[in-house]
Amino acid sequence: MELTAKIKRYNPEEDEEPHWESYDVPAEPTDSALALLMYIKWHIDGTLTFRKSCAHGICGSDAMQINGENKLACSELVEGLISGDGDTITYAPLPGQPVIKDLVIDQTQFFEKYRDVKPWLMTEGPAPEGEREQSQEEFDMIED
Repeated sequence: MELTAKIKRYNPEEDEEPHWESYDVPAEPTDSALALLMYIKWHIDGTLTFRKSCAHGICGSDAMQINGENKLACSELVEGLISGDGDTITYAPLPGQPVIKDLVIDQTQFFEKYRDVKPWLMTEGPAPEGEREQSQEEFDMIED
């Protein structure tokens, strides 16, 4: 099947404002939204800029708006984003953050807040030699 990928583009060195560009791409229902972006970058427009890392829905580096919703491009399959051949999938950077280029946002504010939250284990004494095992009671305190 063939789809249209409509991407919000912005290059601060060339553009005064963001604009939309469309690309016709071949796709399979089981392709990820990230795979379509990689196809465009490798075969159509090498200037397209986006983040990707693990491509397994773990790291979050490919977070963006897809069809108007915040999603991970690697975790979204074409079959869940369209209703048929010739449909359009829209890509835009995450809202609320400055755009560096195309789909890449400045994550400085995010990581500043992340460090403030300290989402890691902190011990009062030396770290144990083995694993930190969690009891069922401790798990129940966290899990709703």
